[in-house]
This record gives sequence, C-alpha cells and structure tokens, in this order.
Amino acid sequence: MRVAHGEQDTVCSQAAKFGKIAKDKEKQKQDEKKGVKKVESSVSPKSINDLNSLHDGPTVSEDSKHATNAPELRGSADKAHAPRANNNGHGKNASGKGVKSQKGSVGTKDKDLNMADSDASSTKSLKNTTEPEFDDEKYKEDGWFAWLVVLAGCIQAMITLGVSRAHGVYQEYYVVDEFANTPIATISWIGSVQNTMLNLCGIFVGVLSQIYDTRVLCATGAFVMGTSFILASFSTRVWQLVVTQGMLYGSAASFPYILGVTIPLQWIRKRRGLALAFVYMGSGVGGMWVSMLTRLCIDHVGRAWSNRILGIIMVGLGLGLSPLIKARRPRNRPSKILDLSVVKEWRFLFIAVSSFFAMAPNTIPYIMMPTYVADVLKENSTLSSTIVTIINVSGIFGRFAAGILSDYLGPVNVLVVWTLLAAYSQLGIWLPFANLKASIASAALFGVTGSSIVGMILNALSHQYGVSRITYISGLIYMTYSLSSLGVVQTASMMLDTVGHGTDYTWPIVYTGSLLVVATLILIVFRIKLSRKWLFFA
Repeated sequence: MRVAHGEQDTVCSQAAKFGKIAKDKEKQKQDEKKGVKKVESSVSPKSINDLNSLHDGPTVSEDSKHATNAPELRGSADKAHAPRANNNGHGKNASGKGVKSQKGSVGTKDKDLNMADSDASSTKSLKNTTEPEFDDEKYKEDGWFAWLVVLAGCIQAMITLGVSRAHGVYQEYYVVDEFANTPIATISWIGSVQNTMLNLCGIFVGVLSQIYDTRVLCATGAFVMGTSFILASFSTRVWQLVVTQGMLYGSAASFPYILGVTIPLQWIRKRRGLALAFVYMGSGVGGMWVSMLTRLCIDHVGRAWSNRILGIIMVGLGLGLSPLIKARRPRNRPSKILDLSVVKEWRFLFIAVSSFFAMAPNTIPYIMMPTYVADVLKENSTLSSTIVTIINVSGIFGRFAAGILSDYLGPVNVLVVWTLLAAYSQLGIWLPFANLKASIASAALFGVTGSSIVGMILNALSHQYGVSRITYISGLIYMTYSLSSLGVVQTASMMLDTVGHGTDYTWPIVYTGSLLVVATLILIVFRIKLSRKWLFFA
C-alpha cells in the first residue's frame, strides 16, 4: 500500500509522540514504585488511537490482544515509517521499539493491578481498608525469609496458644490434688482469665503494631509472659494463680501470639492457607509437648518447678525469635487510636458474630475432657493428660487439611464444614457415649475440626480485607472472642457444679455443641450472602 508524503509526515510525527508516551509511562511506573504521585502525561491517550485510526486498525489496547490477527496492519505501519527513516534519523527500529515499549508498559501495569486485586475479596473492600500495592523492590513475599517468618510465628504459637491449650493438665491437678476442696467454677477462673486476656489484648496489640516496632513488642511480651509463670510457681492460692498464670500471662502472651499469627500473612500470598496452617500447627505441637512436659514435671519435681521450667523456656524461645517477627509493611501511625469504622461493615459483623459462637466453646474440651476422664471414667491422671495430647496431635493434621483446602475452596467454605463437624464431635459422639473409646474419638475429631476454627477465621479475614491492617482487624475479632470465651467457660463450669454436681457433664456438653451449631448456621447465611453459587471461592 502506497502512503502519500503528507501522510508519512503525520504518521512519523505521531510515532514520535508514541515514543514519548512510552517513556512517560515507564517514568510513571518508576515513580509509582517510589511512592511519587502520578504525573499526567502531556500527550493524551487520544493521540494513540489517532495513530491507529490512520491504518483503520484497532486501538493500542485492542491491538495488544489481537496482534496475531492483524499482521497486515503492522506491515503497513512499518512501510510507512521506512521511507522517512533516512530523512529524520529515526529509523524503523526506533519507532517500532517505541510501540513495543508502550505495549509492555500497559501489560505490566495490568499484571500489577491484578496481583494487588488478588489479595482482597472479589467483593468491594472498605475504603479505609483498601490495600496498597506491595513494594517488591524492598520486600519480597513468598521468599525464603517469608517462610522463616512463618516458622518463627509457628514457634511463637507453641509457647503462647500451645501453653494455653495445655492448661487442662494444670486444671486437672488443681481440681484433684492441690485445691480438691475448692469449687471447680472457682478454679476455672485461672484458665478462663488466661484465655480471655490472651485474646482481649489483641486490639491493643493491633493498635500498637501500627506505631511501634513489632519485634520490640514481641520481645517485651515474651519476657513478661515467661516471668509470669515463674511468679506463678510461688503462688499458693487460687486468686494468686488467677493474677499470675491467668491475667499477667494472658496479657503478655497476647503480643507474641497475635503478632506471630498475623505478621506472616504479610509475607505470604500464594499459599496463605498453608502458611496459616503451619503457624497454627505450633499451637497443636506446643499443646502436645507442653502437656507432656507439664505432667512429667508435676510428677517428678512438683507443680512449682513445672511453672519455672516453662517460664524459662518461654523467655528463651520468645526473645530468640522476636527479631524475625518483622512487619513487611512500613509502620503507619493511624489518624485514630481506635478506628471502629470496620465494625459497621456487614462482612465483619458476620465473621465477628460467628466467631463469638464458634471460638468461645473452643477451649472447653481442652479443660473439661481431662477431668471427665479422671472423675467420670475413673482413669489414671496419665491417661487424662493423654486426651489433651490427642486433641493437639489431631489438630496438627486438621490445620494442614483446612489450610490446603482453604487455598483451593476458600476459607469460608471450609469453615462451614469444620464447624459443623466440631459440633458433631460434642453432640454426636461425646454426649451419647460415656466410655473411653468415645471420648478418644470425640477428642480426635474435635482436634481436627475445632482447633482449626481460629486459624480459618483469620484466613477468612485476610481474604475479605487484605493484609495491610490484618493485625488490627483480627484484634477486634479476638476481642469479641475473648469476651464470649470468659462467659462460656464459666457458664459451663457453673453447669457442672450446680446441675451436674461435679460429675454429670451432660449440660456442659450440650451447651458447647449448641453454640457450635449456632455458629454453623450463621456461617451458612454468610456464605449464601457472599454468593449463591455452589462453586464459589469464599
């Protein structure tokens, strides 16, 4: 096709503008990485379409999609540029390079936007929780250091949530031996306050993590929680243990616990469910070896030295691993100390209410099953401690299964099934069959399902709101959980003391299972509200 000399001038003039656009786009891309405000290009996008309109072809964006279908368009443009190359010194390759650079810039920008969007829910996120794009030049996600952070979070979960999960061994010793004449409801305040403070302080951890270095916060909490167990070794009354082993330990452990399970989410994108499963595996592994170590120490050196040994281990591991609990995002001081705008959002309300009912009874089997085996089934103390180990060991497999399935099916979908099975472990196995085999089966099924609920709720939050403020938002959820946990555990203990006369566990079991059923129904409604499609990642 012959091109008139005037058209050649126009085409080459537009090609020069095209090259300038490409350079501007590349500069904008570099500025965006540095956090510099975008500068509007001096050449409007309309000129790009004007260049293409000379050849009666598609626009640039369309041409990038249909490049293989229009070779003649590219050929005509090359021929139009070629005669003019000898006159202006800008040959065919120069103009062609400019076009290629522009297409590459647009493609790269689209890919970056898709990567940023993939970290949030498909539904619209809140304005104040919109997640900015990662600075991959400074921080690398899914790399070797990212998984090192996950490992550190796992060990922090061992010495925080794992110790809390092993409290059933102390509970059984206090009820049967040290405080045999004290009501069970009174003794239960130790574990109740411990678990409540462990989660209630999550909101303060979330606020402080936006202001101070997360490594310093984690180290401080680790030192205080270890010291609290050492102080508990000198406590001889229930109220003293409530203060030291309950309140002080729970408040301090909240820092390495909440930071240890949320900071890794900022480093992992592709296998976030698997990473969370690995982190929360620490609570199962920790609950297993801590319960065995606690029973061994109590039997051989006494309860006091058991507290001291655990306290020293907490301080050593906590301080040693705190440098790895490093936030991937720069700290950003919030405009409000306590921003409750997210509380008005319907997705948050559904997750908060479901966690209120699902996570609250989560600790009851850990506390009551050991005493049930010892008091009702008349088994020895070693076997009653083994029940806690069974829950924790099965929880390891359950968390990995939930994490892998969440990456493929969605955390909300898996959460519905897991919560329903946890309810069945109480109402369908433990309640109707009062024997050791049924207790072991109930403990194993609850370990697989019930112990995974906390991690999946956190995973659901990260999919709905991204990870930029995950520590703060999860702190609000944990605060909700802590308030319900205190009331639920104490209510179950009062049922056992009054209605059950200390030996009939029927009503505490019914109470626990009923709360899990309510949580399942709320999660089903939440899932339907997200989408009515069966094959929907939620």
